[in-house]
Amino acid sequence: MDLAALIRDANEARARLLERARGVSAAQGAFKPPDDEWSIAENVEHLVLAEQGCINRTWAAADGLRRGQPVWRGAAVHRGKPIEQIVRETWGPATKAPDPAAPRRRGPLAYWLVALQCNQPLLDALPGALDGLDPHEVITPHPISGPWDAAQWLAFVRLHLQIHGRQIEAVTRAPGFPTA
Repeated sequence: MDLAALIRDANEARARLLERARGVSAAQGAFKPPDDEWSIAENVEHLVLAEQGCINRTWAAADGLRRGQPVWRGAAVHRGKPIEQIVRETWGPATKAPDPAAPRRRGPLAYWLVALQCNQPLLDALPGALDGLDPHEVITPHPISGPWDAAQWLAFVRLHLQIHGRQIEAVTRAPGFPTA
C-alpha cells in the first residue's frame, strides 16, 4: 500500500473535477436541477467539507494512536476491503451526506473551487502525520459506513471526487441548465 500513490490518485481526481468545473458560469454553478439534486456549487462545497473531514479524522486517529488513545477500539469490520466495495455494501440509493458535510453555506462556485484547491496541501501533508504508523492500524469511523483505516480514507477522497464529478456532469445535462 503506497500512501503517495493514493494521494496522487486523489489529486488527479481533484484536477479532473476542477478542470471540468472551471468553464462553468456563476449562473450555471448555482443552477438547481428540477429533481432537487445539488447544484454544481453545492456539490463542490460538499466535496470541500467532506475532504477536510476525511483528512482531519485520519490525522486525529494517527495522533490518538501515537498517544495510546486510539479513536477506534472496535473490530475493523472493513479490514482489507477496497473502498468501492465498502461504499457498495454500506450506502444505499437514498443515502444522504452526513450533516457536517452537507452543503449549507452556499456561496458562489468560484469560491468553492478555490477552497477545493486549498484542500490539496492538507492531503499532501497527511503522510507526515502517519509517519512511522501502519496505515491499516490508523482507524476512525465514517459516519455511514463505520470504521475505515487511513488507506481506505485516502482511497475514499479519490472515489468521492469521482462520484461528485459524475453528479456535476449530470447537472449540466439537466433540463433548463443555463447555456452561459
